[in-house]
Amino acid sequence: MLLKRSSSDVQSKEPSQAQSSPWIVQLKRGLTHALPTVDRRAFLRRTGLGLGLGVGAGLIGSQLRLVQKADAADTLAPGASGSKGVVTRRTICTHCSVGCACDAMVENGVWVRQNPVFESPINLGAHCAKGAALRDHGRGDHRLRYPMKLVDGKYQRLSWDQALQEITDRLADIRKESGPDALFVVGSSKHNNEQAYLLRKWVSFWGSNNCDHQARICHSTTVAGVANTWGYGAMTNSYNDMANAKVALYIGSNAAEAHPVSMLHLLHAKENGCKVIVVDPRFTRTAAKADKHIRIRSGTDIAFLFGVLHHIFQNGWEDQAYLDARVWGMDQVKQDVMAKWTPDKVEEVCGVDGDTTLMVARWLHENKPGTVVWCMGQTQHTIGHAIVRASCILQLALGNVGKSGGGTNIFRGHDNVQGATDVGPNPDSLPGYYGVIEGAWKHYAGVWGVDY
Repeated sequence: MLLKRSSSDVQSKEPSQAQSSPWIVQLKRGLTHALPTVDRRAFLRRTGLGLGLGVGAGLIGSQLRLVQKADAADTLAPGASGSKGVVTRRTICTHCSVGCACDAMVENGVWVRQNPVFESPINLGAHCAKGAALRDHGRGDHRLRYPMKLVDGKYQRLSWDQALQEITDRLADIRKESGPDALFVVGSSKHNNEQAYLLRKWVSFWGSNNCDHQARICHSTTVAGVANTWGYGAMTNSYNDMANAKVALYIGSNAAEAHPVSMLHLLHAKENGCKVIVVDPRFTRTAAKADKHIRIRSGTDIAFLFGVLHHIFQNGWEDQAYLDARVWGMDQVKQDVMAKWTPDKVEEVCGVDGDTTLMVARWLHENKPGTVVWCMGQTQHTIGHAIVRASCILQLALGNVGKSGGGTNIFRGHDNVQGATDVGPNPDSLPGYYGVIEGAWKHYAGVWGVDY
């Protein structure tokens, strides 16, 4: 918008003002004259302030001192301490399994600021809304700063020494009265590897295997299903490798809400021509970014996946050389799929017609490498183990496992689900999946330097 003024606006002022910039004259009048009413002329004059500040910032600064020279604040290099006691501590966001890197600025022992890490290959200098609030987890106004004990209906503050001593004495009494299995310990996938390992070691010395953590609820079916398919139950590719995919099938994952930063890599892949298919009963934020959203009945993932496999086998789109070299048992899968999961049966079960499953099969065949992504939408079913195996079998048939841009990308719920599972508080194994048989205990007795 430009403001048109009459020559009388300038000529009516003193010569010194008339020789000044017409913008300055107009702005001074707008700043200094209080008008009793706001007519059209006054409205235009006052709204012109915003435009004047933008267009003539340098000139205005010299005349009205609205813009002044800034004084630079003291800066500190990452990791360095200065006169104000500010240090930078690199940490990992705990909100989801993406594991975004974050630099925490700590001043005199208090976490005061945070920055996403630009050199991180995972978050590339980005934070989602959840990660941007990470600092509040360490410095929330409602967090306890010291132990409290409920006495006569009111909480009283205790010293750390007293709290630890009372807990220790109570645990010792419980074990003496009822045995070590009277205690159950719950770990966490928000623990780092060292914390998870120490917790399992502590429970072992306590004399029990009564420990667990949430990974065996949220992803036990994935661990079992993937491990039973090719030996180890984990995500096969890294998040940033998804940028190399030519087609991505999301089934049971709403990554845009649950793992927002992971979408960076998918969007990078889309810029390179990656086709995106989202299979979900709901139209989610992830589906909004898809080239094709396919709505299935909840819990019918196997019917859909085997319906896609039917077309792959029927058209000879499987990677036979890959299967001959690396896969055993696909012939039996093919017989079962071709006999039972015809397009009409698939549509009857999951509500997706044959033309749609054929389209998905063709996209997966023509755009390689391709990745399959899932999360709780697959695993938290009574048949979650079977759904996971169906997804793995689909990728094996296409020859997409063990390749950049391919694989099965299993989005976990927390930042250290895999590490905590590998070395942490599983009730059925010691760290490293050693089990709890006699040989495993003898091994760890040696590791821990104690007599078996």
